[in-house]
Amino acid sequence: MSFDPARGRGRGGRGGGDRGGRGGGDRGGRGGGDRGGRGGGDRGGRGGGDRGGRGGGYDGGNRGTYGSRGGGRGGGRGGPVSIFRDPNYQAEAPDAKVAKMEDDYHKSSSGISALDKMSLNQRFPTRPGYGENGRKVQLYANYFALNTSPSFALARYPVTISPSMDDKKKKREQLFNLILELPEFANIPLATDYASMIITPNKLPFKEEREFSIPWRNEGEDDPKSNAQIYRVRIGSPTSYTIPDLVQSLGKISAANVSEVQREEAIQAMNTVMGFFAKSQKGTVSIANNRHFSTAQEGNWHNFTTLNYGLEAIRGFYQSVRPATGRLLLNVNVTHSVFLERGPLNVFFHRLGHAQSVVDKIKRKRVEVTHLAAKKSKSGIIIPREKTIWDLARPSDGRTEEHPPQVARYGAGPKDVKFWISVEQSPTQAKIPPKSGSKQGSSKPTSTPNKYITVYDYFKSKYPKVVLDPKSPVVNVGNDVNPSYLPVEVCIIKPGQIVKKALLGDQTRMMLDFANRRPEPNAMSIVTSGKQVLGLNAKDNPLLSKFGVQVGNSLITVQGRVLSPPVINYKNRQHRPMTKTPMDGSWNMRDTRFHTCGDLGNWTYMVVESDKRGAKWNHGGAAQTVEQFRAHLEGAGIGVRGYMGQAAPTPKHVDGNETATSADIERVFRLMSTSSNLKKPKFLLCILPVDDVMLYNTIKRFGDTRAGIHTVCVQHSKFAKGDAQYFGNVALKFNLKAGGINQTIDKLGIINEGKTMVVGIDVTHPSPGSKDTAPSVAAMVTSTDRLLGQWSGICRLQGQARQEPVSELEPMFIRQLDIWQRKNKALPENILIYRDGVSEGQYNILLEQELPKIRNACRQKYPADYTKKSLPRISIIVCGKRHHTRFYPKDTDSADSKSNCPAGTVVDRGVTESRNWDFFLQPHQSLMGTARPCHYFVIQDEIFKSQKVKAPHTTADSLEELTHNMCHLFGRATKAVSLCPPAYYADLLCTRMRAYLADQYDPPTGRTTPEPGNPSAPSANVGQGRINIHQDITESMFWI
Repeated sequence: MSFDPARGRGRGGRGGGDRGGRGGGDRGGRGGGDRGGRGGGDRGGRGGGDRGGRGGGYDGGNRGTYGSRGGGRGGGRGGPVSIFRDPNYQAEAPDAKVAKMEDDYHKSSSGISALDKMSLNQRFPTRPGYGENGRKVQLYANYFALNTSPSFALARYPVTISPSMDDKKKKREQLFNLILELPEFANIPLATDYASMIITPNKLPFKEEREFSIPWRNEGEDDPKSNAQIYRVRIGSPTSYTIPDLVQSLGKISAANVSEVQREEAIQAMNTVMGFFAKSQKGTVSIANNRHFSTAQEGNWHNFTTLNYGLEAIRGFYQSVRPATGRLLLNVNVTHSVFLERGPLNVFFHRLGHAQSVVDKIKRKRVEVTHLAAKKSKSGIIIPREKTIWDLARPSDGRTEEHPPQVARYGAGPKDVKFWISVEQSPTQAKIPPKSGSKQGSSKPTSTPNKYITVYDYFKSKYPKVVLDPKSPVVNVGNDVNPSYLPVEVCIIKPGQIVKKALLGDQTRMMLDFANRRPEPNAMSIVTSGKQVLGLNAKDNPLLSKFGVQVGNSLITVQGRVLSPPVINYKNRQHRPMTKTPMDGSWNMRDTRFHTCGDLGNWTYMVVESDKRGAKWNHGGAAQTVEQFRAHLEGAGIGVRGYMGQAAPTPKHVDGNETATSADIERVFRLMSTSSNLKKPKFLLCILPVDDVMLYNTIKRFGDTRAGIHTVCVQHSKFAKGDAQYFGNVALKFNLKAGGINQTIDKLGIINEGKTMVVGIDVTHPSPGSKDTAPSVAAMVTSTDRLLGQWSGICRLQGQARQEPVSELEPMFIRQLDIWQRKNKALPENILIYRDGVSEGQYNILLEQELPKIRNACRQKYPADYTKKSLPRISIIVCGKRHHTRFYPKDTDSADSKSNCPAGTVVDRGVTESRNWDFFLQPHQSLMGTARPCHYFVIQDEIFKSQKVKAPHTTADSLEELTHNMCHLFGRATKAVSLCPPAYYADLLCTRMRAYLADQYDPPTGRTTPEPGNPSAPSANVGQGRINIHQDITESMFWI
């Protein structure tokens, strides 16, 4: 499981970052959760309401609702500001040559016609200049400059292997090592990705394709065995890349024209060269080509931590070659992943037992066996004997054999697992009798052959020094057809084996404690341990100099700007307008009312009782606290006269029994929505006994899709305290669901005219551990007014799982246009779309597949007089969070109290390309760890290019300021959030869909061992009806 401290536990497998592309980006498979808190703990009111509150929402850690010091998580002053200083190199100013290139490029592109820009392979809108707004600051970026010689060129040779090894990563890597040892490659600098290519700065000593026959041998072995598998390896014709031509094309319009394909392939080749050192080191584990972890613990303990339950976390380093104006850069960042804890397998089981959730962690994991004599190479190097665990011993193992094993039960111990022994046989050759003509094992018979023997008795006779515990399980290191058994006492878990299972609550907390670090230690790790692990120092990695590559001594510096926050509009207690000015990205609501207050209609509360966990609460105490909460809502201006005064029926939370809990909650919702004796409430305050995801998901599913009742969940332990700040966090959600508007701002640029519909789009995908039938779900939210205070949402199942382009985009868009037209009495002239969760390599797919569907929807809705004016104008901005760019303050003047860049920091120079219109924006203050900016990339623009901007400001300022200001309008928090609200709301809507489909995305872990003849029945296909919202709440912000 990979883990980013800025994300937390989150929502499920999306597959990586926003700047990956083909050239070694960062989108690799995730494992574990996908979406947690954004930008280093900025999620504001994630709690304080629905799931119990982590602070933030109502007062965002500022000074508390009524001025109490440090109210909200992260409040107070914190520790002293700590600024990164490279211990070996003095910081330099941002590269003046690069700044000049950026300015010159913009001046040149401004005079080029649209037709000429098309001839320059310009896929996306050109940058309209660089932003000028804000206070200028100098920042470190986690990039190293890459310098190459003027004649630097790379040759890429494709490699094909027969028979194929696509599904055997470890064996494929060893075969590539054998390829590199061929005498034809002696004394030639080579790098490989260990998958499909070899890179060299020189041509290989043969002109045409060449095929080699390579006999297999294991790592460390001197010679292949007499019956070794022969692999045919074909080295194809090379493709050459002149890197200086690529660099020139990044700095000048008039430079050599490098196609997109050439550009991506050249960067991929550079990534292969830069990643080869780490991938070729025995003590380093590489994940998805660009994330590297040193498994050596000696002298490296600070990069390890135990997570208990057999897991450990390791801090490693991500790297990727990135194009920027006039140069190539190497992006390096700290990264963290979860691994199986190394050590004796019997200790693993003795500590944790062998429940299915424990067993799942060791499946397909490698172990070193200790009962056999060690093998040594001719040079005396010990060659470990390794096996891969298939599963625990099962009764169904080897059913097709003439003498199948006899296994008493799943996970049986060595006295309860028998195998047939014939002639010369061992328990790791349990497929008895051997196939005709097969070679027998070399171990001597220890008892009368042709009979069953237990694993326990066999080892007692053959290896008497090995002491076996009859209660410990036997593992199968073969497979279910041809099982091979070993007792756990002779197995040692190998280090560096990643685990792709979701973490438990305590493990997530420990992981956060380990991964959340301020900028200074992260930057220090990069320039010390990172350079060593990645081989960026010439003395550690002489291959770089042979290739002609030199890595910059230290991190580059760039120019950033700090934008001023917008003024926030509320009402005071006398219903008159009042304002709040954010400080460090947050503000409080003391003595204020919401800008526009909603009315709850009929509403009441429901107390969920637990049979085991959670505090017991008498109904009199509950009623009294609810009355306090009612008064708080009324004080905030929300209409509460419809309070029904009597609690809803009480459902029972049966701990560990999801079926019983679900049935009782369904009973209560059915009573509330159909009973003639009870009024159906419009709102239901749900007081939960514990923080239980299953319970929360069940309430949301029945409330949203079956009953049409707005639900807001709170934890009893927090709600019962009657804390005003906590009540305030919950009130934020009540008002939005009721159609109110919590806060507004004036500076919204073109949106203030009331002719622009803002759209957020996101797609959620199944994660590791999801069922095979789990679908992908697309979500869209659209603004319904010029204040951006209320939004409407819609979700549809994707045509195929893991499909990113939205398949039902056209009907979804038509429906949202209908809502806008009904509420605004006209269709929007501008449609501004923020698209979340798309990798760099998929930008073109959005233009090719999603944009035409949007235009088709508009053609069906807009009359001819609109289309004659080329309306609507459409702009699409991709929001990227899964990138690895980080900025660190260069001095205390550019740092906030948490040693991060201050809220409002924007960077559009130094690490971007002049030809593209993109920028990095950090509107929020990160309360924990290192702040992550959001990366915004414009792939379509018809709105901003038509706007007139007064000098010295540019169109870039308009978009940057609008996006920054919108980040202060996330209705669930009194703070700026890291992701623009339309994309954030679409993300929340996706998260709600995952709650409805929790049985698909997060099926309960239990004893799932099918018995012979009784396999697990496949789940029925998931239909759209599972996520359809009840008509009573479908146009509301039910997901907030």
